[in-house]
Amino acid sequence: MKKLLLRKQIFLSAALFCTAGTIATFVIRFSAWEYCAVFGMMGGTLMTAFFCMARKMLIAAEVIAENTIIHIRLADLSWKTDEEKREAEKLCERFDVRISTFGILLGNRIIRWGDGSVWLKSAEIGSDYISLHYGSQEEAHNIRLLYPKPDGGVLADIIEKFRVEAGIIPTVAN
Repeated sequence: MKKLLLRKQIFLSAALFCTAGTIATFVIRFSAWEYCAVFGMMGGTLMTAFFCMARKMLIAAEVIAENTIIHIRLADLSWKTDEEKREAEKLCERFDVRISTFGILLGNRIIRWGDGSVWLKSAEIGSDYISLHYGSQEEAHNIRLLYPKPDGGVLADIIEKFRVEAGIIPTVAN
């Protein structure tokens, strides 16, 4: 999510910069100001479109994160000192997987369903994986995530969340 937020901020900054440059060319009117104004408007329009797409992706990621059914943390790292931890957090983003009623958040990649054309069709919980089948009527996709089968109480909670929130009952393989 950090990279999605950073991408949104970069596109907003670029769009504002292009808009300010375009306004400056209209005000100053130096030689060849028409060309600069045209390129500024084109750049501003392009960056605004990219900003809107990044904002849409960030909103989808936030919705998935807020409605998480299963949160899989792929790696837990430990450091000797707090300074090492702060340095490592600056350089990398923890790669988490969140399965939600609305899709899957794989680090910065978003797989969405429930928007009218793509739906979650089934889920299977095995001894060391979770398999999700999703797609439209024309095409189907499958994603298989390594995840150790939880114990009875947690497994029952996961099955109940899938049933209530996603409308499917996952099959449990032995």
